[in-house]
Amino acid sequence: MRLVFGPDDLEEYSRARDRLRLHIVAWARRRGIEVEPSLVAAALDHKHGVDGRLAHWTRAHVADALAIWFPRTVALLEDDRDAVPAALHALIGFLAENDWLDSRSAPAAELHAQITDSTPALYDALDDERNHDLGTFWAVQMLRHGVATADPAAVARFLQQVHAGELEIDRAALDEIVRRQEVETAEPAQPDLPPVLPPHAAQLLAAADSSIALARLRAFTRWVRAGRTVTRDGRLLLSDARAVADALDLDHFSRDHARTCDDLPEIALLLAWARQARLVRVVRGRLVQVKSSAPLLSRPIELWRRAFEAVGGIGEHFGGSNVFGAPSLFGMSLGEAFPILLQLVYAAGGDPVPVERFHRAVRDTVNDRMGCVVDDLAGDVEHRLWRRDVTALLDALELLGAVHLSESLDAEDHDELIELAGRDDPDPTLVALTPICMWAVQEMLTEQGVHAPLVGELADEDIEFVCVRMSTVRPEVAEAELAAWVQARPGRAAAQEIMRYLQRAEDPAHRELALDALSRTGTPGREMARFRTRSGAVALRAPATGAQPRVECDARARRP
Repeated sequence: MRLVFGPDDLEEYSRARDRLRLHIVAWARRRGIEVEPSLVAAALDHKHGVDGRLAHWTRAHVADALAIWFPRTVALLEDDRDAVPAALHALIGFLAENDWLDSRSAPAAELHAQITDSTPALYDALDDERNHDLGTFWAVQMLRHGVATADPAAVARFLQQVHAGELEIDRAALDEIVRRQEVETAEPAQPDLPPVLPPHAAQLLAAADSSIALARLRAFTRWVRAGRTVTRDGRLLLSDARAVADALDLDHFSRDHARTCDDLPEIALLLAWARQARLVRVVRGRLVQVKSSAPLLSRPIELWRRAFEAVGGIGEHFGGSNVFGAPSLFGMSLGEAFPILLQLVYAAGGDPVPVERFHRAVRDTVNDRMGCVVDDLAGDVEHRLWRRDVTALLDALELLGAVHLSESLDAEDHDELIELAGRDDPDPTLVALTPICMWAVQEMLTEQGVHAPLVGELADEDIEFVCVRMSTVRPEVAEAELAAWVQARPGRAAAQEIMRYLQRAEDPAHRELALDALSRTGTPGREMARFRTRSGAVALRAPATGAQPRVECDARARRP
């Protein structure tokens, strides 16, 4: 039985909730306790919404569920109130008896005590209809007036009667709920990022030293020396641009035919990049080195990060400046879109991501900003120029050694790209971050207040939570995280927790990760063999009465 779910595991959660609800109700009835199935399901829904961990309960979780969540989201009448704490007692009791409460939960006795302590707060909150949300308010009114909520005609008649003043409702409470929901703004959900395994210092140094773009920036900065004359708008003189192109062996095909610095795109990009990285600047008509940045030229890792952070500023040049001359995509420049690209690829944990997914994310962001679908209003020419400049941006990142670029050659993937792009000629490019870029983005996100975990941060978590999280990451990250988890506790304690989990683990990927962790605890080979030879799916113990009881939900107590 799986008890940990991610935000996208909706089907898996739904199946597990239904199974768990049936077993909890059967467990309670064998003990002579009447439990409302829909309220058990509601309690599980609450926990799924909080953190996706159905077996992780603390006193704070219980108090929040009773005093806030149930009154706000579950439609209950006066006679249904006592069923809420009963459902929670049954849920905690079942988990505790099966030894399924996770390692970070409060003891069962404390949880039962908290249910008792928080029950008066539940009643107080239910007595004040202002504590409902809008949907629950109307669901309670319809239950109170005996309206069949599954009948659209009955619901319509009820609303007409309310509008006509024929039925009495607490309009002051309704007005307060409406005002509250208009004021409340949902906080944007923090991205659930995977842990990363940062490279060590020697790997960072080797990556920085092998960066083509970094070598060019360093050579360009040193070429500037005491200064080079520039035009009034900050461009290099054509003679100087040709000279540095010749010195750095760049712009082979443009060098002899260029009329201005802009006709040498690699030099123009290099100049913009060096200025954005604060390696050079224009002073009184001359391009000069920034003295405070001179020590960076001999510090490869610091120089690499400075160049990487500058790419976001160069994005403005990609999207509409004198370098590439393209407009933004319906008001969003590449500089503004650059963080979207980084977070999207970082969230993949090092796996390649279709660049079409980035284009889709930008269009969705534009639409959300405008409040309607507007990105399609951009013309085909604008879309193509935008895509050209995205390609230029990715090429610059590849030169820096920040990304790996490849192409999808699979026909099935191509069909998916067509659907994602909404056009017949999707970009087949796949982009993945390199280890040094994963390190840099992790530090940037952390500085911005985003939780970007490193390997080892899950060492204090329950083993199932670790296995579920590690099932979607790269093997080397999963192995390092499991090793850190085992090292954080005595071998015997780690082995016992893993073996308890293996008694109910059904998902093959999760079982394999748990077995990998078990192998690191020094567990004897016979124990390992016992778990490895099991069939995988482990059925719950059947109720003592034999057949599984059929459970019907009470129509009076349900979520709207």
